[in-house]
Amino acid sequence: MSSLEFDGFLAEARSAASAASYDVQKLPEDSVERQALHNVVTALDALISAAAELADDSED
Repeated sequence: MSSLEFDGFLAEARSAASAASYDVQKLPEDSVERQALHNVVTALDALISAAAELADDSED
């Protein structure tokens, strides 16, 4: 996979995670579902960041 392709996938993942985060905020604030989905989105954000860091390190 080329660096350009990988960057495209990361951008798409970031966009989807951002949209999911926005949708989660629409749920009732004290709901278990909102907390669970917030945790999933947070985990996805961390994975996206880790993948981006690995890609940056491998380019050096």
